[in-house]
Amino acid sequence: MKRSSIVLLTLILSALIGDNPSEARSAVRPLFLQVHITNPLSDISSDDVKRICSGTITRFSDIGGLYKPMHLFADSGISGEIKKSYPALRCNARSFSDGRLMADRNFIGISDVRGLRPCFKILSIDGILPWGKRLDNGSLVEGGPYPFIIRGADKWDPDSHLTIVQTATTAMTRGFIHAVDKSGDTLSPVRYTRNITSQADLAVTSNEVSFMDPCGFPLGNSMVFCSPTRFFTILKESGFNVIELTGNHNNDFGSRYSAATIGMLESAGMHYFGGGKNRIDAEKVLCVKIKGKIIAFVGFNECGPDAAWATETRPGAARLSQDLFARLITEARKKADIVIVTVQWCNENDPTPQQIQKKYFHQAADLGADIMVSSSAHRPMGLEFYRGRFISYGLGNFLFDQMQSVNNRRGLIARHHIYAGRHIATEIIPYLIYEYSQPRVLSGRDARDCMLEVFSHSTGAAFH
Repeated sequence: MKRSSIVLLTLILSALIGDNPSEARSAVRPLFLQVHITNPLSDISSDDVKRICSGTITRFSDIGGLYKPMHLFADSGISGEIKKSYPALRCNARSFSDGRLMADRNFIGISDVRGLRPCFKILSIDGILPWGKRLDNGSLVEGGPYPFIIRGADKWDPDSHLTIVQTATTAMTRGFIHAVDKSGDTLSPVRYTRNITSQADLAVTSNEVSFMDPCGFPLGNSMVFCSPTRFFTILKESGFNVIELTGNHNNDFGSRYSAATIGMLESAGMHYFGGGKNRIDAEKVLCVKIKGKIIAFVGFNECGPDAAWATETRPGAARLSQDLFARLITEARKKADIVIVTVQWCNENDPTPQQIQKKYFHQAADLGADIMVSSSAHRPMGLEFYRGRFISYGLGNFLFDQMQSVNNRRGLIARHHIYAGRHIATEIIPYLIYEYSQPRVLSGRDARDCMLEVFSHSTGAAFH
């Protein structure tokens, strides 16, 4: 840490909590800086924070961002304490629940944990946030003391924080098989993402192809999929513990392999949702308890084909219907602190959401869902924050062989942050697929280009 940052941290600690070191260690009262979701800034220095709070910075270009004015706000829950501590700071007090703020691309807001909203991006300070430091490869490590704290803020409790990492299309088949065999390393596909997924409290992927042997490359029919059973270790070693089964290829070689795959998940201690051993099993709400909170998952398949949907006697995916959709989300809301909804849509390649997608996901939010993700997309698609709730209309391919365009190779990992049973933030981690099988995390200009493409197809108040 730079000497200036250490001095700033020391002064803050001394001013706020005196000279008692044990009190300093136990009384973590962080403030957060949030910006518009499209703001290219992701990190600023302690010196930058000091200059913002002293009122000497008025443009993002002064801290390494775009040449745009700052519209500075303090969340009304803590604004009084902020003004006492930083009398030179000129900012407006506003509840960060005010939906108008998420549409302000020049927004920068100061709050404690109560003011965090998933429609904003949280800036790290000296690379650090209360939950750790994010490395260029997307993984989190211990980051040292967080440097922006204040008297009167809500205390940060690490035991109340959890992460859910979510990826989309996993279909370890076709050219993926050949690429992995050629590499000589079964775990080569997750070499650059394994740390991200295995670190999460919950790691979710949509596995869309059942495991069976023999299964090799080339397949007899390039649109009838199977995955070798040895690839199951990729899921296990990546730390995936929640598996979505809404895909339309799990019954391609017969329902017995779908049933056998579910048996493999159960034997490995993994949870599954959106599909099951029969219709009743497929249409259940999955509830997982983690750190004392209940996370509920529900998933659906829109367009089949018929052979992909579960019946009373056949494994398969839960068939989307208006009644089932409303019933399961209502049930999940009653049972859980956080509700996550996924749908395998017919729309696989159009980055702009179709009206049916918007209609259903808006309804999900109205019914109380917190996070909604389309799991069928073969490229990253737009975002939306309907009523402030996170919607991804497609995270793109994750473990799949499509290499025909840069957008098919691009994908997104969503790392959701939950605090005290509330969704407070989602990090978007972009990557690019190499060798028909291997996602590698993007940084710098490549990451910005990927996100600009996503934002160009995003919808709702935040992106108008």
